[in-house]
Amino acid sequence: MNRHKKWGIIALVICIIGGIVMFSLNHQKEKTLEEKMRIEQERVAKFLVSNYDLADGQKIERVEFVEFQKNESTGSWRITAKVNGQYDISVKIDSLNENEKIRSSNYSPTDFTKREHKEEAGYDIAVKIIYLGER
Repeated sequence: MNRHKKWGIIALVICIIGGIVMFSLNHQKEKTLEEKMRIEQERVAKFLVSNYDLADGQKIERVEFVEFQKNESTGSWRITAKVNGQYDISVKIDSLNENEKIRSSNYSPTDFTKREHKEEAGYDIAVKIIYLGER
């Protein structure tokens, strides 16, 4: 093997190793589905507390998640919660992305009223969250 070929192979190996190291250092760990679902449940609880009031004047004290289902044809997710143990409300998100907009999809207007002026995004909720599968 001549000298130029040796150096070419060595340079190629160094480039491959460097690429692997750079990729592994810059690659963020992908969150598991369970982690993403838990984050979305927290976001939905904050969304409910900051955007809705109970029609009977009670304060939202507890949000229990009872359904977290993906619609395979659209790719969107439906999340259903039971508020204070008696009022059901569902929301829809297009993907499990922390920046994805949450939209209400199903609730009874006799149970909930939508707030005209929603709370600030940094609103700290003092509500008990029961995550799906914890019960």
